[in-house]
Amino acid sequence: MKITNIALGIILILGLFLRVFDITNNPPGLYGDELTIALDANSLLKTGQDQLGNSLPLTFRMGAGRPPVYVYGSMPFVGIFGPSALGVRGLSVLSGLGIIILLYYISRKLFSQKIGLAAAFIAAVSIWDISLSRGGFEAHLALLLALLGFYLFLKGKEKPIFYIFSALSFGLTLHTYPTYKVSLLLFIPLLFWFTGTKSLFNISKGYFIGSLLIFLILGFVALSQTFIGGSEVRFNDINIFSKNDLKVSIEQKINLERTESNLPDSIVNYFHNKPVEYSKVFIENYLQNFSIDFLILHGDRNPRHNMATMGQIYAIEILLIGVGILSLVRSRIKILIFLLSWIALAPIATAVVDLPHALRSSFMLPPLILLSALGLGGILNLKNRMATAVIFVIFIAQFLFFTQKLFFLSPNLYGNFWSLEAKSASKMALENESKYDFIILSDRIDAIEFAYPVYAKVNPKEIIAQNLKKDTFFGFPSKKYENIYISSIADGEIQKAIDSTDGSVLFIGKGLVTVSKDK
Repeated sequence: MKITNIALGIILILGLFLRVFDITNNPPGLYGDELTIALDANSLLKTGQDQLGNSLPLTFRMGAGRPPVYVYGSMPFVGIFGPSALGVRGLSVLSGLGIIILLYYISRKLFSQKIGLAAAFIAAVSIWDISLSRGGFEAHLALLLALLGFYLFLKGKEKPIFYIFSALSFGLTLHTYPTYKVSLLLFIPLLFWFTGTKSLFNISKGYFIGSLLIFLILGFVALSQTFIGGSEVRFNDINIFSKNDLKVSIEQKINLERTESNLPDSIVNYFHNKPVEYSKVFIENYLQNFSIDFLILHGDRNPRHNMATMGQIYAIEILLIGVGILSLVRSRIKILIFLLSWIALAPIATAVVDLPHALRSSFMLPPLILLSALGLGGILNLKNRMATAVIFVIFIAQFLFFTQKLFFLSPNLYGNFWSLEAKSASKMALENESKYDFIILSDRIDAIEFAYPVYAKVNPKEIIAQNLKKDTFFGFPSKKYENIYISSIADGEIQKAIDSTDGSVLFIGKGLVTVSKDK
């Protein structure tokens, strides 16, 4: 046991290092969602209100209907580190460590202590989880809470009180990231089947009823926020049914096929219609989550979610997963069905929105790691030095490619994905604040209206006041902090506005283009 604890401790230290090393500079800036989380958490700490002056809200409108758990959970970190990279990413880093620990205990419970250590190691060096840990992603905390709910549910057979905590964890997951409102509704019935509902009712009716009530109450609140609080604003804008280009394309395709078809008019509509076409889009989106391109080669191709722009898992894990599946086929078919079903249902919510997405599809990661750990344990059990050496060399090679891209390339190449221009513009404004009577920041700079208050550490009361009632500059709506304006001034009016303004002026535009006038 002592050796196991030492090994787990080393794995956790490795996991922490990979997640926290140089995190204030890599990623190089805070992107829009991180900025609004930082502002809302800081405002709650100091005023008890969000950026719009709402007291203790359950939906954050400046985050396009953001659920509450990540914002409230970030308050201690923002309290310690301020509205900064560590303040907004600290909770995600801890989520990564929590996932490593939970996968160890889950694997130990389902399989063995040795497999538990293998799962913890694979999670610690996971491309997917390291990328999620280094950004302030609500999806990462949601993954931790869902995994915690699963582990506590397994523990409920030993001590029924754990069912209560499991329900609480699952319920909080619903208030952390929107896709889990679908994923958990599919996963929980699978979990009941896996653990056996008959024994569940017989052993702990009271605890089960209590936990069910907790989950239903939290679920009802989440549902009410969807329809009343506007928590699904972003989803309503990006799902496949709301995309205008896709809608037009489908309508044109249907009309063409109906026109060209030789079928009678009375039945042609049954073969060429919107349900059929949208089903094809959904199925294509869904299957892409299992593609080699997504899992092994390029990931979701978004450097914000996949910082090294590599696959979501290591190539060698395909072999490990295959070995893991074979080992379960021979002995524990129910666990295999459970894990494969978990993997299959995880991307369903993602497919309603778009192609594979490292945040929305991240619920796939735990069962993939569990199968990889089983495969690694199985190969080590063979005591074949050649096989072990080959796996080790392939892993080290890809790990080195991953880390060099993560730490030495990504922060330089993908700064625009992290609103780096807004950070630079904000610092430029702060450095010149005392040199000019007026400094105008163009709101065409991505996320500047959130970036400047964060980097300038503006008093939350001022932020609330400007969000509720904007100032103006040269007739254009603007947010004003001291002598700095964040303005929507039109490009053609910039020079005219500067020339007609009494005093010295510095204008900072997109691309950090500057126009100035001295006194």
